[in-house]
Amino acid sequence: MTPQIAIFLVLAAVAVAGAVSLILQRHPIHSALSLIVVMVSLAGLYLLLGAEFIAAVQIIVYGGAIMVLFVFVIMLLNAGAEERSSVSRMAKFVGVPLGVVFLLEMAYS
Repeated sequence: MTPQIAIFLVLAAVAVAGAVSLILQRHPIHSALSLIVVMVSLAGLYLLLGAEFIAAVQIIVYGGAIMVLFVFVIMLLNAGAEERSSVSRMAKFVGVPLGVVFLLEMAYS
């Protein structure tokens, strides 16, 4: 295994783990920090492809400016932990089977 492939696999795993963490976090600030992890790992993937400018723009624009805006809005709204309702509990029981059916349809086609 070449070093480029090893670095790619590590960065890809970090990006996927950050994306899963982004979805599963209950606190909005932690989700925003997970999004920063995803953006930095994507910048690393761009560097592996030889696109230095795109990697720098990824860090400066998305990792810096947009995430500062997200954190500012979250703090301005004083958003806390997410509250669960009966509708969100029901969505879990309806959404998971529908997601499985959708994946089966996609695999069939």
